Amino acid sequence: MSGHLRPLLTAVGGSLGGERLRLVLRAYEVADRWHSGRFRRDGSPYITHPVAVAVIVAEMDLDHELVCAALLHDVLTDTACTEEALAAEFGEPITNLLRGMRMLDSVERRPPEWPVSTDERVLTLKLADRLHNQRTISGLPEARQRVNSQENLDVVAPVARRLGLTEVEEELRRLAMANLSGLGGARTLFGAITAGASMLPAAARPRWLEEWLGELLTLPGGRARLRFALWLLAGMPRMALTLRRQAALTRGGRAAVRDRRTAPAGRAAAAGRAATRCLRWVVRSDLRTWALLAPLLGWLVLDAAAERVTDAVVIVITVPPVLAAAVHAIRARIGDGDGRG
Repeated sequence: MSGHLRPLLTAVGGSLGGERLRLVLRAYEVADRWHSGRFRRDGSPYITHPVAVAVIVAEMDLDHELVCAALLHDVLTDTACTEEALAAEFGEPITNLLRGMRMLDSVERRPPEWPVSTDERVLTLKLADRLHNQRTISGLPEARQRVNSQENLDVVAPVARRLGLTEVEEELRRLAMANLSGLGGARTLFGAITAGASMLPAAARPRWLEEWLGELLTLPGGRARLRFALWLLAGMPRMALTLRRQAALTRGGRAAVRDRRTAPAGRAAAAGRAATRCLRWVVRSDLRTWALLAPLLGWLVLDAAAERVTDAVVIVITVPPVLAAAVHAIRARIGDGDGRG
């Protein structure tokens, strides 16, 4: 048996046996024969794609018909194989799934129209196909990557959520956002925004990251993107506090919040006072302030230079004045700093 099939056999494990397993193996043989001599854009044999889609389906613990359809999903659309031949060998249920896939692949049925489909099994199959294509999207031209990733983010991932396929939805969103953030020189900045967003409640994080990524990619140049990222990062702690307070009120109601304003509130207040004293001690001295900020600035410059030297130059020119202004504002706010070391 070909080595390409091993990942699928591992995913299936002992869940399929007898006639069902034989049908899956036959579907692989048919797909391998029809895709023989074809290659993907990355140079790998084309059969690796339907096998990968079948693995995704098998990992969802779906039935053998969907696994067979995953293996055969491009045979009907991309080869000379006929519906009649497939129906004769694999039966109408599997062939109907393939017909549904072909309908979704037609020019007239782009992803925004997918939710109107009444066959959730076809949608599940298509989601597995889209997920593997997103995993291997680097072989496409950049413009096509942007279109497909945005489509997966805006339309395909919500379909996965509607079907209850949470893991598929999350991976699609993560991969699509990572791909989009890497286009147009915005990778470093979006990485910093994503790191800062770790302060936000987990439930709110994906929605805000999607919105910020969209805004970041629409900005005209590196300087505008940098200003936007710094503005977001500066406001992230306050936003995180606001969102967490709202979440607490939603979960427990105002009465529950009042009940917690005893010892925990006292400890929080003490911690806040200690943090303020520490901040005042740091910003009182230029030496201490820049000793704290210099490693962060150095990391930003080096990380940006790894992608584009011009981005690093922009950071060197624009970030120190912004940080200096922020330190000055903090000193004025806390009213305790003379700027001496």
